[in-house]
Amino acid sequence: MRTLPYLLSVVITLAITLLALNLFGVDITIPLNFSGDALVHYNFAKNIEDTGWWLSNPRFGAPGNQLLYDFPLTEIVHLTILKFLIFLGLNWYMSVNIFFILTFPLTTIVSLYVMKKMGIKTYIALPLSVIYAFIPYHFFRGVNHLFLAGYFTIPFTVLAAYRLAINDPPSNIQAILLGFVIALSGPYYVFFSSFFIITGLLIGLSKGFGRKLAYKAGLLLFSLVFFFTLSLLPTILYNQKYGENLNATIRVPADTEVYGLKLIQLLLPIEDHNLSFLNKITKQYLAYGFSTTVNENQYSSLGAISSIGFLILIFWIIFKPIWPKLEDSLKAKLNFLGALNLIAILLATTGGFSLIISTYLNPTFRSVNRVSIFIAFFALVALGFLLQNIKKAKWALFFAWIILPVALFDQISQGTMRNFLNKPEDYHKLVEYAQKIEESIGADGKIYTLPFGQYPEGSDKKIMKVALLTNTVSLSTGAERWRAVNFWQYKVSQMDAKTLLETIINEGFTGLLIYAPQYDNQKLMEVEQVLQITPLTSFDGEFRFYSLKNYIENNNITAKPSGLFYYISGKCLHDYSQETNKLTGFWCIDKAHVVIENKSTKEMNKTLSLVIEYPDTGVKEIKRQIVIPSGNSVIDVGKDPSNSGVFPIPHGQVAWPPNLGYPNFIIYGVEILD
Repeated sequence: MRTLPYLLSVVITLAITLLALNLFGVDITIPLNFSGDALVHYNFAKNIEDTGWWLSNPRFGAPGNQLLYDFPLTEIVHLTILKFLIFLGLNWYMSVNIFFILTFPLTTIVSLYVMKKMGIKTYIALPLSVIYAFIPYHFFRGVNHLFLAGYFTIPFTVLAAYRLAINDPPSNIQAILLGFVIALSGPYYVFFSSFFIITGLLIGLSKGFGRKLAYKAGLLLFSLVFFFTLSLLPTILYNQKYGENLNATIRVPADTEVYGLKLIQLLLPIEDHNLSFLNKITKQYLAYGFSTTVNENQYSSLGAISSIGFLILIFWIIFKPIWPKLEDSLKAKLNFLGALNLIAILLATTGGFSLIISTYLNPTFRSVNRVSIFIAFFALVALGFLLQNIKKAKWALFFAWIILPVALFDQISQGTMRNFLNKPEDYHKLVEYAQKIEESIGADGKIYTLPFGQYPEGSDKKIMKVALLTNTVSLSTGAERWRAVNFWQYKVSQMDAKTLLETIINEGFTGLLIYAPQYDNQKLMEVEQVLQITPLTSFDGEFRFYSLKNYIENNNITAKPSGLFYYISGKCLHDYSQETNKLTGFWCIDKAHVVIENKSTKEMNKTLSLVIEYPDTGVKEIKRQIVIPSGNSVIDVGKDPSNSGVFPIPHGQVAWPPNLGYPNFIIYGVEILD
């Protein structure tokens, strides 16, 4: 009988999930969302299907291989579930679809377990757990932020903090397991969890210092840090060998203000609500100019039921002395939840303590609005305790279950489902288009893609829509941002049409795929003028594919791959403008690395040419004879020891994080010459 509530919760949650998707016409047999960041998550699954793990794929990032070490994923729990689904026979997009659907019952099960452990009776905990699984955040994140949507581990954080607060710490094994699960569920959730676990510890210690409590909390936090660091180990080792790539994910303190939590957005109804008068409230907020500051922070809407719990916790912290008499145990639980709620607000609200962390320590965790999903759980647990305080159990049961349909009607609407309004006919047409490309170029063909992008945050993410649907060809899209191949792709993008075509053909490409809406129209016309062929165009006109076979034959061009690629790494940031597609320099501190990839089997004798500016002595041109062995090699480029000055922190295109210090030399040009 102990498993019956959990089985019931799974049945209820799955039924609601599938019904909601069906009501809004979502086809689960095709990608739930085939745009934006969803493409990146499908890419992860495609890599697992093709290679066994998400980090690499030899068919993307040509003329190299796609490597994603610079974008570390610590969500090992989620990735393992994806891998298991693929092992069962699901393909890359069905594994993602099923994973997303499974996050609903997983959230319900874990929430139910934790609420029961915290003392809430099953008949109250079950409907509240279902409500938590359908918080608007879940749908808003969707496949675009797939692993954020997998927030089923968050209740474990609250349980760990609660056990510390009541001075009933978990056992050694439990502490290690909790640390393991929380650590491998995503960096943002680890970041927030650390604060809440420490808060629980401080509440426990405030009742009297206990060596056992401090030890168990230390073990939990150590496990959290240890397993989180372990998940980063592939990236750490990769960076040690080939140098850091600070340009992979550039974050600045101002981002924390932009993506901060807004209390009004917690409480506002979701946009395109089922009730028109509630929808008007949100539309009015947007109409008064606030739309310029609305971004993913709008995903923090709690829904009506959770908002009530949130407001209760706010009023409890402020006015608890005047509340009617409650049992001491209930007061202690509300104190605990109120403290966590307050910490979340003070940390994440616009201008909150997270801005201090971003400004003076590290700006990595900028989207602090994501703490809203913790706040939702605090609020629902608080409601659970208050419902349980109703003296007549039948009334508690009635209110617990009557709010479930109210919450579902409030939380599931056109607004929350807009990320899943996929179009089967468009997807199938795109599949046909990808098949035609493969037939045109032949097996093992190599396709160059334009415009130049910086995956997974650049424009070539759009091209992944076609790349994911191919099985026998290689494409240049998906190259690791500002590593060797991507740097080569940048230089190619600066060439005139004729030189560009000759360069990519020399490197072995036999096809060209262009995403027309984001490619310069003048350059597109130049390419077509040189090729003089009619492109294979997608049904919507967005993609244009050109087979280069006839052009190669007519111009008698023979592929002569250079096999030589290089880039700047280390403590350097690239001054690159997305608007002008121009790279003007590399701002560096103390030491840079020229990392060279020689894909041939021969040793090469070359000249390394660098143009460097120092703050004291100005611009210098440096040329150095180098011997390049086969494989990867690293050449260090340090600052001039005779220069002690520094440059001001750049405020142009370089998004300079404050924790780096000041740049003391700038590399304007790097070339490897014969």
